[in-house]
Amino acid sequence: MATISELNITPIKFTINDLIVDPVSLSENFNCPICEECIMDVNKCEALQCKEGHVHCRLCWVKSLESKKECMTCRTRVSSVDSLSKNIYLQKEFRNKKIFCPNLFKILMSGKIEIDEKYGCKEILKIDELEGHIKECQFQFIECPNDKECKTRLRKNQLEEHEEKCKKLKSECEFCGEKGLVIDDIKVHYSECEKYPIKCPQNCNSPIFNCTIERGRIKYHIENECPFTMIQCKYREAGCLLEFPRSELADHMKLIDHSKYMEATINQHICKFEKSEKEYKKLELEYNRLKDDFKVLQSELKVIRELKFNYQNKWVITNWSQKLQDYPKPKSIESPEFMVGNLKFKIQFYPNGGLSDESKDFLSIYLYKFDDQTPSKVQFSFELLNKDFTRNRKLSSTNIFHTENKWGWRSFINNSLVTPQTGFVIQNSVTLNINIEILPEDKEVFTS
Repeated sequence: MATISELNITPIKFTINDLIVDPVSLSENFNCPICEECIMDVNKCEALQCKEGHVHCRLCWVKSLESKKECMTCRTRVSSVDSLSKNIYLQKEFRNKKIFCPNLFKILMSGKIEIDEKYGCKEILKIDELEGHIKECQFQFIECPNDKECKTRLRKNQLEEHEEKCKKLKSECEFCGEKGLVIDDIKVHYSECEKYPIKCPQNCNSPIFNCTIERGRIKYHIENECPFTMIQCKYREAGCLLEFPRSELADHMKLIDHSKYMEATINQHICKFEKSEKEYKKLELEYNRLKDDFKVLQSELKVIRELKFNYQNKWVITNWSQKLQDYPKPKSIESPEFMVGNLKFKIQFYPNGGLSDESKDFLSIYLYKFDDQTPSKVQFSFELLNKDFTRNRKLSSTNIFHTENKWGWRSFINNSLVTPQTGFVIQNSVTLNINIEILPEDKEVFTS
């Protein structure tokens, strides 16, 4: 008899309306306002809602969000189905509904389902209990596990009775152990089975092989064992071109003098050895060249590792009151150029704002990387110092410098705040702390 794991279970397709014991208990709260179908089913007890609490069925949510990222009722922004919350109260109420076991029904020839009063499962249970019940229910429909040609469809508790008369009962090959063979077709399997014993096609009938050989070993037997197989002399490459049955090999070696062939074979091996020796010397030269290249690469790597990939400095901008006059929007004060690792940078400081309209009345500060085709991940911060260090203005960022070679802030601080009275201008100078670090490509990017 087939085990439960071998059964091909064929579930009945049904909806909640087919199974519900009391249809009246499914109030309007459970209907989707779009398609008017029940928002949940016994296989998917989820009530998906927007943040305003409007509930729709999953299918309507999916279709709607393909074209518009909003709730179909209130137009609240909804980015995806996964961003929707679940109405736990509605789900709990739904799971407590009483339903018939789906295996109460049978499928008619028309494809419709009908209550099977005689053989169906009479269990009534909560939706929440259905999954556990279905796993154990003996009234599930299954297909005969013996063979696909047996089209019988029956309930699980009828299987034992069916197997007693099934003509497609499966068996096992006594030679290869393959399971699931239909008894009616076992002869067809034997004609292909790799373990099935057959006679040597050259009729060697050797008692060593018990007169029969496994079908899968026939090729190996003929090529390596069969005494009737025609073979060549092992000195063929040296000039002995005779062919003979394998059983005559010993006589061939005794009757024919192979000394000249042996000498020719030795000479062939000497030539091969000399050729191999030349190849070895060639490979040795290539190895030494690669070793020298490796040493050069090690030296270059050492130089790279000794480069400093972080930079800290202070930039003091003197005569601040005059700078405000001399550098109107969008004119910038530029710092001296400096290196971080093998990259060249400078800082552009706009006392009265940069090119954009948003920078008006603000200080704009940017880090500029000189033209370089290699993408560089850079973490940097600028800190405008105040007499009271607790009032320092500091901003940090991490950016990829590639197609865009300038990053920073168009509105770093309102320039009306940069005065002697606020503490940012000290002896008519402003001071900027600079921190820059070149990051490896796999380091996480963040901005603050």
